[in-house]
Amino acid sequence: MEQTHGSWGNRTRIFKWDGGLVTFLDLVPNQRCSWHFHKRTFNQFYVIRGELGIKTDKGYITKLTKGQAFTVEPEVKHEFQTYDEPTEVIEIAWTEYDVDDIFRQTLGGALTEYDKKATH
Repeated sequence: MEQTHGSWGNRTRIFKWDGGLVTFLDLVPNQRCSWHFHKRTFNQFYVIRGELGIKTDKGYITKLTKGQAFTVEPEVKHEFQTYDEPTEVIEIAWTEYDVDDIFRQTLGGALTEYDKKATH
């Protein structure tokens, strides 16, 4: 398990796979992370203990308490904020398969006699 830390607390990576990761956030009071966004990644925050605010560029802060979750979609600017008590959070980050994520150069189909003779 990889551990990192910032002014807002500690992050421990619990599990990682090709499409995302799960981390445990042990957050200190009255801090926030950087204002940022992810190009393709969803971020879900699940509060285990304490209170967590999720501020987005949609113009509001969603305040979460124990047992509540919030998901930030790709390209939405956001930050998390803590309040007057230590907060523990599970963060799940993932990308979704996009059926439109294929850019065809040619169409498939039957081979021509030329295709059969050509070497690649």
